[in-house]
Amino acid sequence: MRKNLVLGVLLLAACWLGAAEKLDWRRARTVAKGIQVLEQELESPRLMKAHWMRVDLTTPGLRFASTGRDPDWGKPMPDYTNGVIAIRSRRETTANFVRTQRLQGRKMVAGFNSAPWRPWCSPWNHKWADPAGLNLADGVVVSDHGKPTNPLFVAWKDGRCEIRETLPTNLYAQVAVAHTGFGLLMRKGKFTAYAQDARDSTVLHPRMAYGLSSDGRWLYVLAVDGRQKGWSLGANLYDLAVLLESAGAGDAINMDGGGSTTLLYWNDKGKTVEYLNRHDAGRRHWRTNALNIGIYFE
Repeated sequence: MRKNLVLGVLLLAACWLGAAEKLDWRRARTVAKGIQVLEQELESPRLMKAHWMRVDLTTPGLRFASTGRDPDWGKPMPDYTNGVIAIRSRRETTANFVRTQRLQGRKMVAGFNSAPWRPWCSPWNHKWADPAGLNLADGVVVSDHGKPTNPLFVAWKDGRCEIRETLPTNLYAQVAVAHTGFGLLMRKGKFTAYAQDARDSTVLHPRMAYGLSSDGRWLYVLAVDGRQKGWSLGANLYDLAVLLESAGAGDAINMDGGGSTTLLYWNDKGKTVEYLNRHDAGRRHWRTNALNIGIYFE
């Protein structure tokens, strides 16, 4: 798979000054109508590999779908014994989500993980999940923990996308996907305090973040590899903002990263999924996530 992936190499200056070189999308490879992918290798401020997907939201027929309610929605999780947590969604790998959607007749061409969830505790393999904040699938509430304190990525049924702080209930019916993230990285071209405060942070992880261009045309999905000595050490939140700004984003949101990070597309020729990012060197499987997002064509 990687021999076919374009390698965009950016050698940054010795200091991470907050404005990386603009990402050269001319190097990107088209994997589906309106969707390009690009790999970026960084040596400063540390060894990092970033994997990009750019989506042209003006592409006719391009739509979004996500994990929905589990059939046992609302029942107590039988495999969680340290209290009571209600079932909201069933955990699933991003790849299996895309495959299942295709079997159901949706021409899914790309997929990525999204919102954080609970429980996240030993034995780590619970079948169900309760996603954080407010999350909608096709206008239906999957989870809602009161007024969301974290921002949301919203894909409307007409194909437009937004990053919002709130989502009024009277708009739910117009929503294809609304998933909560950890925090806002950029707003109207400016870094937020959430990102700025992490400028010198040594907390490095694999990361997943989304960005939108100021004119609303482009969605940027970013996956950064981490925890892999000699390959990619990971990113802090400030790094994400710098990278997304360099790609062309005006608004940006940090989603669930770590071992959940998954970015892939459908290889129609091979009839299989192709992963863009790489997990921790010691990980031999892809995590089942509470919520996944897919792109398809009507």
